[in-house]
Amino acid sequence: MNIGADGPRRLGSTFDRLLAHIEAPSVDVLKAVFVQWSEIVGPDVAAHARPTAIDGEVLVVVADDTTWASQLRWLEPQLIEKIREVSGSDRIKAVKLRVAPQGSSPSDW
Repeated sequence: MNIGADGPRRLGSTFDRLLAHIEAPSVDVLKAVFVQWSEIVGPDVAAHARPTAIDGEVLVVVADDTTWASQLRWLEPQLIEKIREVSGSDRIKAVKLRVAPQGSSPSDW
């Protein structure tokens, strides 16, 4: 809890105001994309692709192989809709897919 001039406020609302001020996604969008990723895409896809950034309205995802990147590209509308459902926000409008350099590990992405 944060105590402001108006009295106590939830810390989440303070973060949301700060994120909105810097034009960043809300806490709910960040949580949905980065914490609930495997729930959104399923464990098989999550084992081969992960979100790395949100650039404006674009979610950047890195896949470990062109096959997984193609799968996600094909599923982009469903992925955006699922993020919207989980986060309660329509912030993410597109997905940019990249393929990780061969031999790299997910911790390098």
